[in-house]
Amino acid sequence: MKNKTRIKKVVEVVKRCIAINEEADKGILARKLAHQALQTAQSLFFVWLTSHLIDKVVSGEPWRDIIVFILITGGIDLALFLAMTTVNKWHNCHVQALVRNRSRKLWEKIINMDYVHIENPETHVAKHRMYQAYWRIERTFYGLYSSVSGIVTAIAGIVMVAPLAFRSAPDAEGFMGFIGSPWGLAAVTAVVVALTVLNTVYTSKFVFKVYSDVMNDRELLQNERVASYYVEAILGGYRNGKSLRLYDEEELVLRELESSSGKWMEIWGGALKKLRRLQFPSPILEILATLPMYTLAALRAVSGALSVGEIIGFVMYFSRIMNGINDTMNGICDMFINVEFLDGALKFLDIPDEKYKGTLPTEKRDDDEYEFEFKDVWFKYPNSEQYVLRGVNLKWRIGEKMALVGKNGCGKSTLIKLLCRLYDPTEGEITLNGIDIRKYKYEEYMALFSVVFQDSGLFSFSVAENVAADDNYDPELVRGCVERAGLGERLFRMENGIETCLYKDFDEHGVEISGGEAQKLCLARAIYKGAPFIVLDEPTASLDPISEHDIYTKFNGIVGTKTAVYISHRLSSCRFCDEITVMENGTIAERGSHDELVAKGGVYGKLWAAQAEYYKDTAGDLYA
Repeated sequence: MKNKTRIKKVVEVVKRCIAINEEADKGILARKLAHQALQTAQSLFFVWLTSHLIDKVVSGEPWRDIIVFILITGGIDLALFLAMTTVNKWHNCHVQALVRNRSRKLWEKIINMDYVHIENPETHVAKHRMYQAYWRIERTFYGLYSSVSGIVTAIAGIVMVAPLAFRSAPDAEGFMGFIGSPWGLAAVTAVVVALTVLNTVYTSKFVFKVYSDVMNDRELLQNERVASYYVEAILGGYRNGKSLRLYDEEELVLRELESSSGKWMEIWGGALKKLRRLQFPSPILEILATLPMYTLAALRAVSGALSVGEIIGFVMYFSRIMNGINDTMNGICDMFINVEFLDGALKFLDIPDEKYKGTLPTEKRDDDEYEFEFKDVWFKYPNSEQYVLRGVNLKWRIGEKMALVGKNGCGKSTLIKLLCRLYDPTEGEITLNGIDIRKYKYEEYMALFSVVFQDSGLFSFSVAENVAADDNYDPELVRGCVERAGLGERLFRMENGIETCLYKDFDEHGVEISGGEAQKLCLARAIYKGAPFIVLDEPTASLDPISEHDIYTKFNGIVGTKTAVYISHRLSSCRFCDEITVMENGTIAERGSHDELVAKGGVYGKLWAAQAEYYKDTAGDLYA
């Protein structure tokens, strides 16, 4: 039962690999099979040509006839070679497209999967396994190709050797008669095939077991992830260089890297040592499998059943048959091994997109009159029993500037994630102009928002590409947005203007920008998008209160009549807003203007009093 399940799994994964390769490069299987057919034909034709040529020379045929034979057969061999080379070049021309398109499938999955999966640790484990094993999709595909080509080679070899195999020696009796008979051939063939299959099965069984154990070792997987993190995220990020040196973190990083990579090498090293011990009998079985074949050929030659050329042909045909059997068994074994690697890895591609994407188009309005409302919204993150939002009721009036404030962890950013449909409510609903937002087309709904998160990132692209989030942009609009975000002077100093590359990851002339400048570019990106609903989710948390207040008030003027939400744990930064919503423990604690909430003396009043001295010391009379 277990073997049936395993075979079924192998068949499913192999079919999946074929589908992925065919999707990436239509016709790849047909090209590879055509190449193998031509390669097999050329190989067997060469054996036939060699044996017949030797016999013609030994038998003393006229040189003229031999030369004609060479020219004709050589022409056929050349034609087969050219056809095989052409098909192979045709295939090689597709290799880059195959790899790129197959990789694109993985990239698209990572980019487009539901955001709910992005924050799930199991997703990162599956993604790591996918990165580690993705190349084995092609390896599994070639395992199938090897198996099919091995079968074809073995069958073709049998067909070619048959006329020689069933030829009896004249007047041979006793043991030599038996060796020269079909029964003798059958006996030797059975021994050779049995030893070949036994060798392959014996080897593949242990190879499969060792690789299976390694691939299911959670400790190995964890150490691989840790080592990859230190190499790629820490050592690979040159911006970490300052911290590593100033805080003397080199030894800490190296110890962790050595520990994780050392454990990884220990597990793999033990597996490979075990594999070498288990594979020791394999060469012996391989030698034992070849001896009967050569013995049979020699005895048949002695008995007079075969000529000199036919002896060579017989041995070479028999070698092709054995190679075919080996290729078939090794291909099957390779598929079983690769399935162990890919079974878990392909689960990443199978992570379902469960979010309902909606069908209703969002209304295109020139007046930006979009009204959003939370109706008794409850939310808890996947695999958690604790509600982050509890019974939230909230409405944004058209053109309103609202501040969302509260202590860290009160649910402010989670509320924005729900508003932007990065998550859907566990209970309750969110509406846009009275309609549940889940009913709208997902991409159109997302286009309504320009959000600057606290951890918004910029990439090693040009300034323009970062602002426009595209390589097709309006240069004048980009410049205008950068200037409106307060970075015009810095842009003026950049040698290549908006074409200047950020950071030095790929461009030695790239510029390094400060945290404040990076946030201003993120603001410029939000302006460029021109969405009717603007959200600033603590994007200036790392700045001092004066700088934060300056950016918020400046951006408030840029927003104009658009609906905007400003999230901050610094209450003073959002005093200019029409209304302030105070969150506490996942609920709406208070709503009102700054003066109203301070006079009320509730949650907001206590927070304000706690922060007031800090503001006064930091910013003087700015907030008086």
